[in-house]
Amino acid sequence: ASRYFEKRKPVRSALLVSESAAPSSGKILALIPESKGDSPTDRAITKARLLASHKPQNASSWIHLADAVMQKARDTADESLYDPAEMAYTRANLLDPRRVDALAGLAWVNGDRHLFEDSIVWANKALAIDPNNAASYGIRGDAELELDDYDGAFRDYQKMADLRPDLSSYSRGAHLLWMTGNRPKALALMEKALRAGSPFAENTAWCRAQLALMLFQDGAYLPADQTIAPALASAPRNMRVLLVAGRIKTALRDYSAAQALYRRVLEVAPNIEADAALGDLAAAAGQHAEAEKYYRQAEELHAVHVARKGHDHMQMARFDADHDRNLVDALRMAEQRKLTKNVIEADTLAWVYFKNGDLEKAREAISRALSHDTPDPEILFHAGMIAAKLGDRVVASKYLDTAVNWCPRFNLHQAPIAFETLRDLGGERSVATTNVPPEQ
Repeated sequence: ASRYFEKRKPVRSALLVSESAAPSSGKILALIPESKGDSPTDRAITKARLLASHKPQNASSWIHLADAVMQKARDTADESLYDPAEMAYTRANLLDPRRVDALAGLAWVNGDRHLFEDSIVWANKALAIDPNNAASYGIRGDAELELDDYDGAFRDYQKMADLRPDLSSYSRGAHLLWMTGNRPKALALMEKALRAGSPFAENTAWCRAQLALMLFQDGAYLPADQTIAPALASAPRNMRVLLVAGRIKTALRDYSAAQALYRRVLEVAPNIEADAALGDLAAAAGQHAEAEKYYRQAEELHAVHVARKGHDHMQMARFDADHDRNLVDALRMAEQRKLTKNVIEADTLAWVYFKNGDLEKAREAISRALSHDTPDPEILFHAGMIAAKLGDRVVASKYLDTAVNWCPRFNLHQAPIAFETLRDLGGERSVATTNVPPEQ
């Protein structure tokens, strides 16, 4: 593979994690709902369930089943599938402790649960047995990226691309390049990922959604819409595809199409982002009672996730800060990650501090969010608003100007505030060079 990334440092050591006894075969199978659809993922689950029931002492049976269940979790964003997937991987691990794909699977589950340190532990255990296991490098890189070890993520993604140049390695690298401000190379590598393809249409659709999101954040709304269209056709119930498509349709001011897409998300599963977006669309149309209904649904869903020990606290803190709701609770949730160096988490933390009036902490947190030049207009918007409140008109104008010139319709609720603040700062030149603010 081409040298997209840097060379590796030595692998860090990790504490061992003790394996608990796996539940019975029957219990694992009972927790996995029978697939009623005809997608490749559904067919894979049906086939793997049958194999596991007939060969319960075969580690491969449980690995195939867990892989298919995790693919389903990715397709649908159904976090309830993590438990049976983890049980199946654990059973495989107990049947054959040297099965690297079971160890990598446990790393995958923990990473998706946002237990990133644990994910790295399991990936390291897999790599100790097989130093050429490409999947483990990718999964460890995912965890390192979330923990703001960008150098480690670069090295692991490069190693994965060297071992297995395919959609999975290319798309991971493209995302990291985008997060670190290398927009042209990120776009080119994501295109390469799409050309590589995948046996699962959902995975190709996910890459299309990521490429469309990059184009959206660059303000290229029509190309983004054209990019996402094949993904909507091939994976019409993929949550990631629907959510990105909803943002694009909103930017194109096709609000009825955006509402239809977000409602389709909720038909697949409850989702905070879709509830928030539907609430914003209703509020923009003056339907405030309808908006409040969706906002309350988002809050109720978060309460359910808290009861299940879900990991959407930062997402909910962002929602509260965006909508000036429950700001004390938002601060409590965000400060659980107050030392984070993760770009997105640091941005959320800064925005929550800003809305709670703690400008010095907001300034410090937003500096972390800006540290990698991530081309996200919402980060720049937050930076501009914080600078404006601190009285730094030059810096505020710079960030807000860049945000609205990159992506003038980056957010239905926030973009008009960016334009209004620019005008208040004397940024008429900046405003005049962009499209007009989103219509309400």
